[in-house]
Amino acid sequence: MRRTYSIALGLALCTAAVPLSAQLPGMGLISSRKPLVQVGFGGGMSVPTSNAKEAFENGVHGRGFLMFNIPGLPSFRFDLSATKFDWKEALPGAPETMTGESLVLGGLGNISINLLKGPIRPYVMAGLGAFHIRNQLQTSGEPDESSSQTRFGVDGGAGLAIKVKRLEMFVEGRVQNVYTERGVIDTKSIQTVPVTFGIIF
Repeated sequence: MRRTYSIALGLALCTAAVPLSAQLPGMGLISSRKPLVQVGFGGGMSVPTSNAKEAFENGVHGRGFLMFNIPGLPSFRFDLSATKFDWKEALPGAPETMTGESLVLGGLGNISINLLKGPIRPYVMAGLGAFHIRNQLQTSGEPDESSSQTRFGVDGGAGLAIKVKRLEMFVEGRVQNVYTERGVIDTKSIQTVPVTFGIIF
């Protein structure tokens, strides 16, 4: 009786081990799971649109983020970004000798949803956060002037990530709206399209 019980127990353990072995690294589910926490860095061009393109030249930006991957839920990203825009020379009503630049520091919470799983991963995202905008004015023969404000904003977009061993290369584009008071541009919203290339660890 004991021998029969031992044989049955051994068969049960072997049967249970089969689906477990299918999940070993390189063989199944475990290898496809993303780390719980990932770090990403990137940068690229920010293109002003709508009324903003009348005031700003194309800008440059850098971005860093923490991404939290909870199984069964969309990924959550906390993004920090810095964007620099040079003002166009011919601003309405401005002296010809005036130049300026704007620095936009942003902190956003984003939800990211994968459209496909695998080594090539398209995704969409949307989020909201706060932006600190600092304007610096220089006029020939006059003291420099600066102003700043902190405003809320929203963004959304899509991207594509490609897995290369333990890393992911990504490219993403988004539409970003920062709600401001009327100032350098005659609008209550600064709309830009940041295009970012980067890497996720």
